[in-house]
Amino acid sequence: MNRYSIQILEYANTDSAPVSGQIASAHNGGFMNLTMSYQLIEGNGHKILVDCGVNYEEPASKGICEAYAFQNTKMPKEVLARVGLTPEDIDTVIVTHCHFDHMGGLKLFPNAHFYIQKDELLNSLAALSLPKKFNRAKNAFLPCDIKTACEYVCDGRMTLLDGDQQIFDGIRVVALPMGHSYCGQIILVEVEEDGRKVEKILSGDVAYVQENVLGLNNDGVYVPFTAVGSPVTVVEQIDKAYALAGYDIKNLIFNHEVRNYKTYESTTYEDGLHVATVVR
Repeated sequence: MNRYSIQILEYANTDSAPVSGQIASAHNGGFMNLTMSYQLIEGNGHKILVDCGVNYEEPASKGICEAYAFQNTKMPKEVLARVGLTPEDIDTVIVTHCHFDHMGGLKLFPNAHFYIQKDELLNSLAALSLPKKFNRAKNAFLPCDIKTACEYVCDGRMTLLDGDQQIFDGIRVVALPMGHSYCGQIILVEVEEDGRKVEKILSGDVAYVQENVLGLNNDGVYVPFTAVGSPVTVVEQIDKAYALAGYDIKNLIFNHEVRNYKTYESTTYEDGLHVATVVR
């Protein structure tokens, strides 16, 4: 069996995320804490990131982070130093979707090859041509990020995937069209845990927080959230990811869930950010 370790690297957080944006129908729910993170997979000769954060030196990226009230935002160089790595060490980045907080750091990994779903990138590119009245169809991704991705495709640094694919031994992706984004993908990593084979699901934004999966007050009813697709598609994709995780919430790794740092062994730094170890 391939041996992979998985860590969650937090690069920013906020205490000002509207509850109703993350949990549909939670009207007048006030605000909640969210984490911004990407995952590091190491093993089998690879150092892989799932998503790549933001580039705070890019004015558009910095501006949208401030608009979303990000706090303690750190560049990948600072974040990776906490686990003894540099951006140059990363050989692969698997992008779950085109939103600014997942794809904004494309320029910061000079030695990486990138993977994204073809329909995600091309439909996001097409959305940029829509008139102003359709801005809600494109409000979470930046033209500068889409431009960089297109340049990487032309330069041979980014592979456009057409649906479910095996990326490396023990690492595969499953496409999720027209859910949270135009065609996101989740990443399944085969690991050994307690002497048995388990697939950990790095879920991108198939769900923001545990309530999307477990329901309000753990009632078992999936709860949709902000998406380009329909609420029905969103909850169907939540169920698909949860089923692939064996209906075990610990096997479903969230990008924005602050409970990550209690669910898994974690280190808290002076700036309030965390590194969590899912699998050693």
